[in-house]
Amino acid sequence: MSPRQPSLLLTLHAMRLLGFADTEPVAERFGQDPLGVEGLLIDAGCNGWATRASFAGSGGWSLTVAGRAENERLLAEELNAAGAHQPVTAVQAEFSPVNNDVVAACSKLQLQWISGRRQQNDGIDEETQLTFTRALTALRALKARLTAVLPRFSGYTKRLEQAVANAATDPGWYTATDRDSFHRIWFEVHEDLIATLGIRR
Repeated sequence: MSPRQPSLLLTLHAMRLLGFADTEPVAERFGQDPLGVEGLLIDAGCNGWATRASFAGSGGWSLTVAGRAENERLLAEELNAAGAHQPVTAVQAEFSPVNNDVVAACSKLQLQWISGRRQQNDGIDEETQLTFTRALTALRALKARLTAVLPRFSGYTKRLEQAVANAATDPGWYTATDRDSFHRIWFEVHEDLIATLGIRR
């Protein structure tokens, strides 16, 4: 499949979801053409919506406060044009309690590993494992409803499934920050939902 024609909405939104990333990952996030995305990033920088910086030997782009506001304006336009406010709001309401369970499970694992009570290669307890399994099952159903109105929400469940598969031999895939872990992907889903609805954390 050839890369899609880049749009300002998807380019700014990719930066918001990734936090700090170079041109290639920003383009890859929504399957856009890298050359077109590079032009949009440069334009965004000129408009004060994005800034480029170097950190720990690597360069990347991030949204400015003005860029975040522009992203939210474009997301609101998209939401209204798709007539998607009600279905996305309903999904957010169902997602919220599941999100609380995932955050609690991730915090529990991180505290155990930091305190030394459990090593990352020890595996995880059945209750925590069940939390992640139930969350993935819930998101599959929610994603189907989201993508019916906003196709850009596709891809999350596939990434989560891969993280769970990887965690079977390396539990670090549940909470690690240096890879596409369950926690990292789940945080992105949450950020995507609240950004789309204009909700403040």
